[in-house]
Amino acid sequence: MRSERVKTIFLAVAAMVIITSITGCAPDASKIFAKKCAACHAFKGFGGSICPDLTDVSKRRTDAWIIQQIKDPAVNDPNAKMQGFPEMSEKEIQALIDHFKR
Repeated sequence: MRSERVKTIFLAVAAMVIITSITGCAPDASKIFAKKCAACHAFKGFGGSICPDLTDVSKRRTDAWIIQQIKDPAVNDPNAKMQGFPEMSEKEIQALIDHFKR
């Protein structure tokens, strides 16, 4: 009986490890925003004020535009003063986009 329970627990943990390694943990968008964006941009009252407020950015811009703006802003605007974040993963950027849509 005990060995069956241990086996079940082991299999459950193994499955969680496999699923996490395949899908990865979801990035924490609020931490990403605080680290990468908040010095300049505000979102729902939090953050800087020297750049556009991002509270309604998902209503004004497409996901593709936001992705490009994060990766290389000069593509959207050759005179952009914003630095790009080419090191950000697709999952991190998608987490930010999803965060902006809430």
